[in-house]
Amino acid sequence: MIRPALARTAGILCSNAEFRRFLAERFPIDWKDFSDLEDVDRAAAVVRATCKISSRSELDSNPAAAQCFHAELGFPYNNWRQACRSQPLSEGPVQEQP
Repeated sequence: MIRPALARTAGILCSNAEFRRFLAERFPIDWKDFSDLEDVDRAAAVVRATCKISSRSELDSNPAAAQCFHAELGFPYNNWRQACRSQPLSEGPVQEQP
């Protein structure tokens, strides 16, 4: 089933710095290939390249693109976020509050 607002969700994610960091780590070649773009546009380009679409709006009408988005971007991003949050904080020197 296609989620009618998937294109909107993709747009919101592309504006998110954490999602852009995920894209840069997961798709370093694509991220580098689009280095001439501003970060939000760069993220959109990586999403389009990954899902093999010319516009994010296709995520709402193309079942294969929607499935690709979930399999290659959505679910892996959620897993990546969980992994980042479960990592212990760096063990640097503790600074006391005055």
